[in-house]
Amino acid sequence: MHKSSERTEPRGKCRRVAAWMATVAALVWFASTGCGGCNIGGAGEDFVAGYNTDVFTFAVSADPQTLDPSRMSGAPEGRIAFNIFEGLMAPGPTTEGLGEGESVVVPGVAKDFDVSEDGRTYTFYLREDAKWSNGEPVTARDFELSWKRVLTPGFDGDYVQILWVIENGEPYSRGELDDWNQVGVRSIDDRTLEVTLEEPTPYFPELVAFYTFYPVPIDVVEEHEERWTRPENIVSNGAYKLTGHRPQMDMVMEKNPHYWDADNVSIEKAIARIIPDTNAVVNAYRTGALHYSGASIPVAQITSLMTHPDYYNEPMLGTYYLRFNVSDDNALADPKVRRALWKAIDRRSLVEDTMNNLYDVADAYVPPMAGWESGAEFPGYDPSRARELLAEAGYPDGEGFPRFQYLYNTDEDHKLIAEAIQSMWQRNLGIEIRLVNKEWRTYLQDVSTLNYQIARAGWIGDYNDPSTFLDLWRTDNGNNNTGWSDEEYDELMDKARTEPDPERRLEYMQRAEAILVDRGPIVPIYYYTNNVLVSRFLDGFEPHNRDIHLLKYMSLRDPTETNPSGE
Repeated sequence: MHKSSERTEPRGKCRRVAAWMATVAALVWFASTGCGGCNIGGAGEDFVAGYNTDVFTFAVSADPQTLDPSRMSGAPEGRIAFNIFEGLMAPGPTTEGLGEGESVVVPGVAKDFDVSEDGRTYTFYLREDAKWSNGEPVTARDFELSWKRVLTPGFDGDYVQILWVIENGEPYSRGELDDWNQVGVRSIDDRTLEVTLEEPTPYFPELVAFYTFYPVPIDVVEEHEERWTRPENIVSNGAYKLTGHRPQMDMVMEKNPHYWDADNVSIEKAIARIIPDTNAVVNAYRTGALHYSGASIPVAQITSLMTHPDYYNEPMLGTYYLRFNVSDDNALADPKVRRALWKAIDRRSLVEDTMNNLYDVADAYVPPMAGWESGAEFPGYDPSRARELLAEAGYPDGEGFPRFQYLYNTDEDHKLIAEAIQSMWQRNLGIEIRLVNKEWRTYLQDVSTLNYQIARAGWIGDYNDPSTFLDLWRTDNGNNNTGWSDEEYDELMDKARTEPDPERRLEYMQRAEAILVDRGPIVPIYYYTNNVLVSRFLDGFEPHNRDIHLLKYMSLRDPTETNPSGE
């Protein structure tokens, strides 16, 4: 495990006597007033999470672009979807100490499943008590129709290709096959779903725990069309149901009484406050308006918070990088230019100085994971060679180089990185880059429509396998959004997808990553860690390398019944 990915001291251990005394005083005062719940004062050094709210409250960094799980692709959307919907399998409470795909998920709508000897056919057995939030049963047919919707030619979703693991899923999706009966999805009866894959896919149980594989209520979708996800219309099948949504303000989720495991869901109601500014998130946490910060807190604030008992650090299966739009006939279409820009970035300085050494310098694109070793030759920081490459491309000392825009979504850390890179390119190459900051939805729209030149990006793995990172750069992947296409890369990824031998499969992906690093449209910067604030009185919040923390696993204790360290 890399140094910056290590856990801090166990959460709940108080680190300052002054902080301990402040909490004691607050608890004594609180108990004497006879108030209930978490309504205790806590401003100052030892602020107490949630003392200004009666409902479990957390932050999301943006208003979701969509709440349709079949269409979504962003982290803010996913944080809601994982709570209001559920797949055949569900993300488990933690990934700590776990390696294989099947071990990081638990039974969801399916209580069990079988796998054929050749590893291609999965038979899922659904729970009899699995229901939608309107009380109607969730059936195998609901899954079949939902997956058919995603695979229908022309469906507007970034993750359509993730269902191509299903037999004949790709030709059906491309419009090359009209007969749905030839696609490997069959609802045998209400409680039995049979899925046949193109090739053995050991991580398939983890795939069906991802939101693109979630069921949607087709009748409700057809009735309300794009408005089906509004609180007054939405029907879902997760532990919670959406009961309120004020755009750019908040979303309200309440316990779903029809959920199959409702008796074990402790938190009755939760509010997700939409706060794009991470400094504002910290302020809201300090003043008792939040129990959980939701996203990583700004680097500038972490130093003063690392000794607080609510500070929490966990490793992440993710990479922070830059993406280049190479679709136009401009300077960025030249691999020499991209390599020059890459070599002019001092990634170690970005991590150690700009980001206060809270992350790991990326030495490849795919982050560290069990069973994976990168074979890519990573370009190092070399300003002299960067200038030579730029000159070879026709821009000596940056002369004549276009003034590109660098796009990033609203976030203090993204701004720090952008400003540092802007300075490095100006100093090392003599080029000027204009920084452009946009809110989440507009940023996503600009990236998806290729309305940018250079953009910051981040990718958190959707499952624990290198393909979740490398499939992204196939020519026709819905999340590519760079205009980059490489025939050799696509061929290697095709071979990896159909290769039954695990070692040879990894070799194909290693060669593909080497191509991506050498001539692709990206510049990896660092591997993520998650630095958040979580109430010391919240039980069930465990390390997860994809930052999936389901509310159904959590419970909130009364601070008056707890000692100051939260134990």
